[in-house]
Amino acid sequence: MNGANEVAVLVITYNGKRHLKECFDSLLNQTFGSFDIYLVDNASSDGSSSLVREDFPIVKIIRHERNFGFAKGYNLAVKNVSSKYVVFLNDDTKVDPRWLEELVKAISRDPKVLAAGSKIFFYNRPDIIQHAGGKLTLIGAGIDIGFGDKDRPEYNEVKCVGMVCGGSMIIRKDLFDDLGGFDDRYFAYFEDVDVCWHGWIQGYKTLYVPSSIVYHKFGGSWGSRHSYNRLYLGIKNRFANMIKNMSFKSLLFGVSLSLSLDSLKAISFLSKKQVKSVFSMMKAYFEVIHLFPEYLSVRVKLQAERKLSDKELFDLGLFLSLPGSIGEFKRLQRLEIG
Repeated sequence: MNGANEVAVLVITYNGKRHLKECFDSLLNQTFGSFDIYLVDNASSDGSSSLVREDFPIVKIIRHERNFGFAKGYNLAVKNVSSKYVVFLNDDTKVDPRWLEELVKAISRDPKVLAAGSKIFFYNRPDIIQHAGGKLTLIGAGIDIGFGDKDRPEYNEVKCVGMVCGGSMIIRKDLFDDLGGFDDRYFAYFEDVDVCWHGWIQGYKTLYVPSSIVYHKFGGSWGSRHSYNRLYLGIKNRFANMIKNMSFKSLLFGVSLSLSLDSLKAISFLSKKQVKSVFSMMKAYFEVIHLFPEYLSVRVKLQAERKLSDKELFDLGLFLSLPGSIGEFKRLQRLEIG
């Protein structure tokens, strides 16, 4: 794997040493031909880079001087890569031997495909779907199709989707660069939604590839989906997605819906005396206000260049409807995963 191959796999980590051996062992067991493997180390203090350097000398190491998070951490790393395709992979994963071959096969068939993503199972429940592609939502987030379901035929069809999970995503490097990469301001969460959304607006496609299989230790890298940090980042970044990517009419509806839902959520937190959660929400709103001029500048440029309207995106089935969103919210509340 010396030199620049057509494909580069980038595994980002922050103190994820405990996950790395299994992840890289599975990468070295791929049916795909030559490809470059990189460890992107966000200034880990647990010896992650040393482990990889000693046990996996074939892996190239990009070590950052501090923890830049998922978005900026990957953006900086991609600048060091000259491959045609870049693959982003979470460190807390194990991939099927045909994982990479199937991703490359899918994206190379159609030059209009910006990105393609895998079918992701829960690591400790390998018969349960974590991600079978995703849909965009009216409040700027992404919903994982099939989350918590047993695998079944409907999850085994290659199809266009609103977004795919950045935990296992292949993307055309030239288009990723043209779109500006991930938004550095996000740190983590919904940056994958954002870049796929940008692509659709610009007339490119995002593809779900069920034959590319990953087993993911849900929350292994970033913690529980109920953590304060995830609550803060989730709200902040989905508002950014709305501001940048939605038409004015859709934006008004999305913001109104978000304010209503977040108010109800805050009341629920207060009733349970979860004051820190409310502070996380307030912090997110203040940050959105602070960054609004920057998001607005991106919005003006993106909306001027857009090739597909919100209606066309809805007609393609890329968005989850309001009734569908309500039903999915209720379903997820009943699940005990993550």
